[in-house]
Amino acid sequence: SALVLVPEIGLTPQLTDRFRARFGKQVHVYHSALSDGERYDTWRQLLHGTPQIVIGTRSAIFAPLTNLGLIILDEEHDSSFKQDQPAPCYHARTVAKWRAELANCPLLLGSATPSLESWVEAAPPSTYLSLSQRVMARPMPPLKVVDMREELQHGNRSIFSRSLQSALIELRDTKQQGLLFIHRRGHSTFVSCRSCGYVMECPHCDVSLTFHQPQSGGYRSLRCHYCGYGQSHPDNCPACSSPYLKNFGSGTQRVMQELEQQLPELRCLRFDSDTTRAKGAHRALLNQFAQGEADLLVGTQMLTKGIDLPQVTLVGVIAADGLLHMADFRASERAFQTLLQVAGRAGRGDNPGQVILQTYTPQHPVIEAVVRQDYTAFAKAELNYREALRYPPCGRLVLLRLSGIDATGVQQAAEAIATHIRSLFPNVSTSQNPEAAYQLLGPAPAAVAKVARRYRWQILLKCPADRDIPDLTDLRSHCPTAVSLTIDIDPMNLS
Repeated sequence: SALVLVPEIGLTPQLTDRFRARFGKQVHVYHSALSDGERYDTWRQLLHGTPQIVIGTRSAIFAPLTNLGLIILDEEHDSSFKQDQPAPCYHARTVAKWRAELANCPLLLGSATPSLESWVEAAPPSTYLSLSQRVMARPMPPLKVVDMREELQHGNRSIFSRSLQSALIELRDTKQQGLLFIHRRGHSTFVSCRSCGYVMECPHCDVSLTFHQPQSGGYRSLRCHYCGYGQSHPDNCPACSSPYLKNFGSGTQRVMQELEQQLPELRCLRFDSDTTRAKGAHRALLNQFAQGEADLLVGTQMLTKGIDLPQVTLVGVIAADGLLHMADFRASERAFQTLLQVAGRAGRGDNPGQVILQTYTPQHPVIEAVVRQDYTAFAKAELNYREALRYPPCGRLVLLRLSGIDATGVQQAAEAIATHIRSLFPNVSTSQNPEAAYQLLGPAPAAVAKVARRYRWQILLKCPADRDIPDLTDLRSHCPTAVSLTIDIDPMNLS
């Protein structure tokens, strides 16, 4: 039997169709979007012991396949393979390594932009295979970077550069297809009052509310992308009663609105988590696009992950800057992977492709690396930074997340646990002393200090790469019952 893992549910329809065309009824699908009954039936089918192929997301790594002969992780670099909440926290790639060892079978990790952890480990006894060219020797699409500062100086206030507008018009005239990528869904990132500066925020989280355009027959809404809170868009500012509320930033809905106004002849589809919530929506939207019922597919990171659309000749990146300035040591790696992956969606068929990348910082090292399309050079440079700060893969991390409804109680619990950790490891350092075997950062409030009415604090323990992670399960006994403690080994998200 074989186990094939993909990072997103949206990738399963296309992959399943291809596998079933070759292997027939031996192919099964397993992921969280199935109903309880479907998952139960699939689980029982896998227990029969006959040779089978399972395609699924990270939870499928636990599928009860007997006589396992191969495990494949497609797009292995993707952070969606990591489960960080709810507990238990695990990375499907790590579990796949353990399972491959137990079954004595090969583990195949595939990606055009491997994670730095996998790239470093690709040494004997592992085998590293690099494709020097695309399938059928098709050329990589040329990548043009557009400086949006110059666009503004030339009087262009649209979210589309002049180059992208011309390319979209040509797309319409030549009857070809394209993708537009933007890293946020919704219409606008936040809503602010131009009179007093008040920003509409979630009452349960320390984040701004995102503006969503109404569906047909609906109303203008503001939603929290952390806890799901929603409310109608007010006519006046809640702070000063001014009617001058303005939407700032762009999301997929805003891009669709601008396209409708500027290029009404283009047939567009939106592909994000808002439009694919219904069962079968992923397959339906991709089928619509593949059958030529739309000229343009507008979406978020879902577009970047392994979707093969040979008829796409244009890829536009609306705002690359939103990926570059995240408060995370992996921000550069993720931005490089996302931009190079979405660029790779163009020119996969007989017609050559092109990529237009819009940014306000064209001189950023990540943008320059993407233009060169040189993964090896980027990885070596990034590893130098990681080694200097002892971040993965040059070190290991343990993230302790504490949360509760009482702000003071959570803070006190975090401070008590940090004190206990220092007593456990006499050589732990709270400074940036490179001689210390372990370093303790925090306790400190999380980047988003409150989510769903729960206050959040964090403690980060940095460990040497050549030492085992210490057993920290005893920490739970030092945590009050009113405070939740999650111990995340090798976290992918520090917020």
